[in-house]
Amino acid sequence: MQSPVSKPIPLPNAPEVTRSSDLLADFLRLKISANTKRNYSKAIADFCRRTYDREVSERLLSQFLSLQQSEAVYQVLHYRQLLIDAKLAPSTINVRLSALKSFVDYARQVEQCSFNLADVTCLKVESYSDTTGIAVAGFREMLQIPDRSTIKGIRDYAILRLLWDNALRRNEICSLDVGDFDKSGRLSILGKGKIQKSQVDLSPATTIAISQWLVARDNYRSSDPLFTSLDRRSKGHRLDGSTIYRLVREFSEAAGIDKIVSPHRIRHSAITAYLDASNGNIRAAQGLSRHANLNTLNCYDDNRHKYQAQATNTLADLI
Repeated sequence: MQSPVSKPIPLPNAPEVTRSSDLLADFLRLKISANTKRNYSKAIADFCRRTYDREVSERLLSQFLSLQQSEAVYQVLHYRQLLIDAKLAPSTINVRLSALKSFVDYARQVEQCSFNLADVTCLKVESYSDTTGIAVAGFREMLQIPDRSTIKGIRDYAILRLLWDNALRRNEICSLDVGDFDKSGRLSILGKGKIQKSQVDLSPATTIAISQWLVARDNYRSSDPLFTSLDRRSKGHRLDGSTIYRLVREFSEAAGIDKIVSPHRIRHSAITAYLDASNGNIRAAQGLSRHANLNTLNCYDDNRHKYQAQATNTLADLI
């Protein structure tokens, strides 16, 4: 199939937006995760630039939302093809399409447009086959890299322990506040797609590591970020996901690991390592991973048997 031309698509004139507030801002306020807000805002801005060669604005979005069904679908399919031609990853394309479709659904609900994008399908994404991650010995080597005689090394060591012992996602680590940490060995985390924090048990080694970081850091309040930047330019600010990604890459390279190691690969590695060490204890691995599809019975059973705590302490003993 021949790709559509990449020149900007003209839009019809549309009446001024009758709502007093910014529709896009209203839509983004409904999103729970800061990461989702950021990705959706970026996606809609990208749609405006690639499709119309203009920056996102309330009037431009109003013109788009005034289109008829067939023209709206054509323009979004055109945008999808532009993304394919730019050789973006299918998962990235799907996030941008999902953002646009979600925005249009919201606009329909508040009677700001009459079309839908149900006919615009996302791309098929090949399932990730390499879930083995890195070997236990490789992560053990990574854990030796941070210089724990320095405040940065103490901080980085604590982060690595959370990535492994509790298989935390980097965004879950970034969102932690000091008050989320209980020195008795518990941590309140905001899981992926959740609106309420839940508690996880920490291994003794991770509890000590976080406690040592707080002692080294000194002078903090309960509402402050648990992990902060130590760079001169952003010192004291909440540590972001890109920084955690970079330090993981640096430590893995220093440890001589030939795979590209990311925080999420460590999560895969930890879950796989636990399954190997426990002879396939799926129930405890589910408690460890906190996947969204756990049913209520599993949650109750996990709390009753402390499956997640068992998994975390087994992982801690491995390294």
